[in-house]
Amino acid sequence: MNTRSQQDTAGGRPLTILATLAAWRRGWLGIDANVRALAFVQTPAGILAIHAAFVGALLSSLQLSLAGVALITLTLAACALLPLRRLPIIAFSGIAYVILRPFRTEDQRDFVARLRDATPELVELPVAAIQIPAAGWFLVLTGLALAAHRRWRSTLFGRRPVLGQFGVLAILLAVGLGLDEGTVEHTALWTLITIYTASFFFLAYAFADQRGKDQTPALLRLGFVRPYWGGPSIPFKGLTYLKTFDAKTPEELAATRLKALKLIVWAVILAWLHSLASRTFYEVADFPTLNEAVSLTAAGTPPSLTASWGVVAKNFVLTLLSVAAFWHALVAVIRMSGYRIPRNMARPLTARTIAEFWNRYLFYFKEVLVDFFFYPAFARWFKAHPRLRIACATFCAACIGNLLFSLIAQAHLVAEHGLVATLLRFESYAFYAFVLAAALVASQLRRRKPRPEDGFWRYEVLPRVGVIGFFCLIQIFADESGHLGLAERLGFFLHLFGA
Repeated sequence: MNTRSQQDTAGGRPLTILATLAAWRRGWLGIDANVRALAFVQTPAGILAIHAAFVGALLSSLQLSLAGVALITLTLAACALLPLRRLPIIAFSGIAYVILRPFRTEDQRDFVARLRDATPELVELPVAAIQIPAAGWFLVLTGLALAAHRRWRSTLFGRRPVLGQFGVLAILLAVGLGLDEGTVEHTALWTLITIYTASFFFLAYAFADQRGKDQTPALLRLGFVRPYWGGPSIPFKGLTYLKTFDAKTPEELAATRLKALKLIVWAVILAWLHSLASRTFYEVADFPTLNEAVSLTAAGTPPSLTASWGVVAKNFVLTLLSVAAFWHALVAVIRMSGYRIPRNMARPLTARTIAEFWNRYLFYFKEVLVDFFFYPAFARWFKAHPRLRIACATFCAACIGNLLFSLIAQAHLVAEHGLVATLLRFESYAFYAFVLAAALVASQLRRRKPRPEDGFWRYEVLPRVGVIGFFCLIQIFADESGHLGLAERLGFFLHLFGA
């Protein structure tokens, strides 16, 4: 009897442990609605504890630089001390961020360093001595443009500010190409162009917000031209959008901060999973990278079909984990600032259609394309033909807008390679954007969607496998570096199918 009782007890231990873990998980996921947790987070000790935990997790995620985390920490501390002044604090921090780090990537900073090295009058100066004045002038000119836009709303610029932005960029590029290399004017203008393009769509949202009822002063809007939380050139929409998610009471602010803590912890887990998966794929399984596999195929020594498909699957998994960890970290910072915005990525693997996956994968990038390319096309063309209207607007967003976004973000390449050579560098990405747009159009216009009555396999499994397979394959061409051309990538794609 004792032996059987001991066996029952031993057999029940795993179930007890699982039940305990499940209870902890439920408690953690519901912490932002827990009355005791909400009350504690509103106390001085709770505010200190949640901020310390958040910063520690942010550091552990390894998604942002130490300098970036330092600025975020100082800004969040100031917001915690003066919660009623959060907006001016965030705006001031954003202005400081533009001045200290006006470029989107290290490649852009290196580009300005090369410009300096080629300019005899500037070669002895540090890069900061060039970028800080340029960033200052950018902020001044941006402030004047915002003020002018608010005053003259009825003009063409007032009605079509983004069109004006494209016009200004075209003029700047033309003038920049006409200047002699190695001159102070050439270096100064291309530095300004690089800063401008890094903030292009942030500024577009600032102009768009001013067309509405939001009367936020231009000085505060400058703080959101490159917000202090950093990141690439994809904005989290505009200030008006952020304000719709603003925590207006201490209880809402506490709940928003708890949501931020949950999300940054999830980002840490995903970052660690990415690190573990990378080591497994590269060090244990000895997989080549996608570019290495493409290069091997182009050289006539392709990996085996099994290894090639493994590379494609590996690339999708690692990209998904990396993108999720990074954007969850940024959204967590915004939530910690008091804005309860939706996540940028939300369960993309549950999507049953290509359009649904695209909406779930990078929500805010999709929103940029929808706001500045889809809606304008939808409002103007093919009003009498609904399906053609949707197809045209989708193509304008997912193909033309997608490609323009990438070209603008790397406009500095025009200075080094010329306009035609720069465009040719994007041939593979242009193909990717075209195929993606065509697939999105087909997905949107498809009359029959998967339905529960189709059965488990045809509703739960096969649609998701098809969507994931499509995005696994299309990522072969989603390259903006120009490292390998379209022909090489098509060769690898065909190799996957034995051609």
